[in-house]
Amino acid sequence: MDVQFDDEHHQIAAPALLYIPDGVMHGFDWQSHSQGTVLSVASPMLRQVEQNIGESVEALAEAFVLPVNEVYRSPLQTVCTAIQQEASNASLLQSSMLQALLQQLLILMHRMQPARAEEGSLSKPERKLRQFQQLIRQHFTMQHKVAWYARQIGVSQAHLNQICQQYVNANALALIHNVLISEAKRYLIFSDTAVADIAERLGFNEPGYFNKFFKRHTKLSPAAYRRQSQG
Repeated sequence: MDVQFDDEHHQIAAPALLYIPDGVMHGFDWQSHSQGTVLSVASPMLRQVEQNIGESVEALAEAFVLPVNEVYRSPLQTVCTAIQQEASNASLLQSSMLQALLQQLLILMHRMQPARAEEGSLSKPERKLRQFQQLIRQHFTMQHKVAWYARQIGVSQAHLNQICQQYVNANALALIHNVLISEAKRYLIFSDTAVADIAERLGFNEPGYFNKFFKRHTKLSPAAYRRQSQG
């Protein structure tokens, strides 16, 4: 099976787990023999479960595909079946039970991600960078300045820029702009939303400024980029 998350393409071999957070545009090219389980979770409930898990939230900010080995295959099947059964019948304290089961599922997903196992060894600056990246994903439509993000993670603006330059070879503002451009491309490729509406959704007060911003970063106007992406 082939899957596309925004402008990223993945070829998937079973068994595998796909996680697609709210707001990520996606598409599938199913094979005739494809089988699987789809769990759709309301955003408010998922956010509550993520808060209970704590530091795992950062790992769930973006879509990903994980191969499922024999260690996790049975536990995943068990908890997914339990979630489906609980959701299909009204029961006492159903919401609490579903949250508990979802927490089990997200913890399993957290454990399956090799990069997360190394997080405890991250330096303090690396942890600050991850916090910054997570905050960008949460607040990029608000058009906050770099100083605002720096205050949220408890560093000076200069120190935040230094961290970004050290680990990703770009300043903090560039990281914010990269997310905005990525989101703009997502809308242009995967939806027929008008350019003016995309600008508004991304926090731009004037479509003209959005057009200039997009062209400065991509060398194409939003309309031209959409035409090019559609072949």
